[in-house]
Amino acid sequence: MSNLIQERYVPVPLAANTTYQFPAGSPTGVSGFLCVSSGTLTLTRADGVVVINGVAVTAGNYLPMPFYVDSGAVVVLAGGAAGTLGVS
Repeated sequence: MSNLIQERYVPVPLAANTTYQFPAGSPTGVSGFLCVSSGTLTLTRADGVVVINGVAVTAGNYLPMPFYVDSGAVVVLAGGAAGTLGVS
């Protein structure tokens, strides 16, 4: 029998210029962001440490973000950015 590694995430659609706070209670995995409208994305941990600071996202592109963040972490979309965030 071979080992099987499976990755799957819950899609979280985010409208333009949205702030998304990860639910409290447990750490969260982030897979990435599939952008449908260009702008910027910032990811900040619950303790205030900025993990991704205002990175440009472009419509039609996928930004991999293979991170494990604290509950209460926040993703902020600005400059018109919109798309789908993958979380676990």
